[in-house]
Amino acid sequence: MLRLRRSLRLSRTLRAYSTAPSAPLKVAVIGAGPSGFYAASRILQLLPASSDPGSRVQVDMYERLPTPYGLVRYGVAPDHPEVKNCQHKFDELASDARFNFFGNVSVGTPPPSESRDRLSSYSYPHALHLPLSDVAAHYNALIFSYGASLSNPLASVSGSSSSDTPLANVYPALAFVGWYNGHPAFADLNPDLSAIRDVDVVGQGNVALDVARILLSPLSALEKSDLPQNVLDTLAKSTVERVRAVGRRGPAQVAFTTKELREMVKLGVNFPGVDAGLMAQAKAMAQGDRARTRMLGLMEKPVVGGSKTFELAFLRSPTAFLPDAAGRVAGVEWAINELVEGERGVVARATDAREMSVAQMVVESVGYRSEPIDGASTIAPFDTARGRLRNDAGRVLDDTGHVNGAYAAGWVARGPVGVIATTMQDAYLLVDRLLEDYGEGWADRPADSPIPVTPQAGVPDAIERGLKDGTVVDIPRWLKIDAAERERGKKTGREEREKFRTVAEMLEVLG
Repeated sequence: MLRLRRSLRLSRTLRAYSTAPSAPLKVAVIGAGPSGFYAASRILQLLPASSDPGSRVQVDMYERLPTPYGLVRYGVAPDHPEVKNCQHKFDELASDARFNFFGNVSVGTPPPSESRDRLSSYSYPHALHLPLSDVAAHYNALIFSYGASLSNPLASVSGSSSSDTPLANVYPALAFVGWYNGHPAFADLNPDLSAIRDVDVVGQGNVALDVARILLSPLSALEKSDLPQNVLDTLAKSTVERVRAVGRRGPAQVAFTTKELREMVKLGVNFPGVDAGLMAQAKAMAQGDRARTRMLGLMEKPVVGGSKTFELAFLRSPTAFLPDAAGRVAGVEWAINELVEGERGVVARATDAREMSVAQMVVESVGYRSEPIDGASTIAPFDTARGRLRNDAGRVLDDTGHVNGAYAAGWVARGPVGVIATTMQDAYLLVDRLLEDYGEGWADRPADSPIPVTPQAGVPDAIERGLKDGTVVDIPRWLKIDAAERERGKKTGREEREKFRTVAEMLEVLG
């Protein structure tokens, strides 16, 4: 019934679109990850191509890197190439004359270097920096889809990456995953794995298991992937023998999926299973949840594998990362927790008990958050506490209500939850709302709105200049980078591309 009502509402919206007195629909999508290109493709799929000036639609996508795909390119595990199939959506867009890609364009006013978050200090020096107000003047709708580019901090934990005195060999998962996926922001991370035996991963989501799997996989399982060569060289020298993923709650509350756990236990490593007492408690909590019960059944079975070990530990929260004499992490102090009923379900509460673990490397995998677009508080109000744009079901909000013409999709709208299929559904629903607003003629939008009903023609002057001088990477230029990466992969016998690690290398291909 809900689907039928949605279909009827969308049909009315599309009929209204065909007769709407509004100006042609011009949409700027800020961010070229999955949510952005699902939203763009949905708009162009629903609105017919037409030579009638009154019914034209244009979608322009802005991305601060020269490359599209966002999290799919730089966040999906390299040994999961099937998850990257959604890249085909962008490839379909690239052939539509109503779509433009403007890569190497950072939207927003760069903050002073001394005020930047330490985790976002990469300033995209090669990019064209463009104030959001300059972009907004040329569109009557903006979709913010720039994802979550910061790690949640462990600021209260001494020695953590977000503390005043971070220890060497302590990495946010965002940085470590970005490094092994070839993200230019982390090209210089260069972890030394040649003297590390024990790794603690703080967190028990899918990213935590991705990190563990990359560290414990035989090199032969990764050589054909799109891992950069320098990453393969580092992994070839790795002495890591044990990775432990540690969670603050119990087995019934883990955030990873059964699929991810199954991959780990089939990797050919030792897996000691889970304490019987904890497992009995977890099974009682999971009664009636078939999927969770199946996962617990997989979790409790020990596996005898090769020389490496993967472990799960529960009811532990880090209180300090402990240094060796050289300022590198040597261990972790943990508070031992207990589970209690809270207002929103079962929560972990620290006890007075403490324990120590040995670890020569720590990866903090406790979630991501988005960052505000500097200089854009009136168009894109930011919820600092939640680390995302203020919005109601994708419609961006300020203190008075919906910011007319402003929309948010993906992690910047709902936080870093859900898989790519979730992102697709949310993006499609958001587009339905945007077209509904457009079909009503942008009702209630004031004449002095920063996102105008009738936008300026074309694109910002800086984009025009950037297209001429080669700073802005459009679709033909991206295709050159794409072809060069695929050729690099072929030369090294890979089944996938070999990505360029820096923006300078990408732009060098373009001459």
